[in-house]
Amino acid sequence: MKRVALYFGSFNPLHYGHLGVAEYVILNCDIDRFEMVLSPHNPFKDKANLADPQQRLKDLKKAIRAFNKELKPKIEAKNSVKCKGITVNDIEFHLSEPLYTFNTMKELQKRNPDTEYFIVVGADSFKIMPKWYLGEDILREFKVIVYPRKGYRVKTMCRKYKALYLEDAPLNNISSTQIRNGEL
Repeated sequence: MKRVALYFGSFNPLHYGHLGVAEYVILNCDIDRFEMVLSPHNPFKDKANLADPQQRLKDLKKAIRAFNKELKPKIEAKNSVKCKGITVNDIEFHLSEPLYTFNTMKELQKRNPDTEYFIVVGADSFKIMPKWYLGEDILREFKVIVYPRKGYRVKTMCRKYKALYLEDAPLNNISSTQIRNGEL
């Protein structure tokens, strides 16, 4: 079975925090692929605050192409890394709204039964996953990789749901909201 890490987000905008998470997972987890799943509209976010979905997709693909060039020597330096970089997955552009992670995961499983999927989330998102649409089902049915965030203690929750906590990962305390609000 192929092992694919999925990093969902609006990427509004994409920033070095997102890329740092991707790089760490690629270099330190046993995966074959790393996909950034762009959501045209997260049901928890106001559409008025989101840039045009097609423009975000175009920008994400361009940024990932450039980042993969920077990442390549790091991947090559570690002989054990199977994943060769980040790809962009636009599946949610082809699903009906509302877009929920559970539904997207089920669709991906249906399309690719030979693939084991891992959902990559920050500790802040992981903490509230039980409140997501069918969040408890997501945590029971799918494997989750949790990236640490300052101020979020989730080790007990990770043990409960058998999630992989990336305890030694460097902290990237930046958010797209901070960037949009001019806080950085």
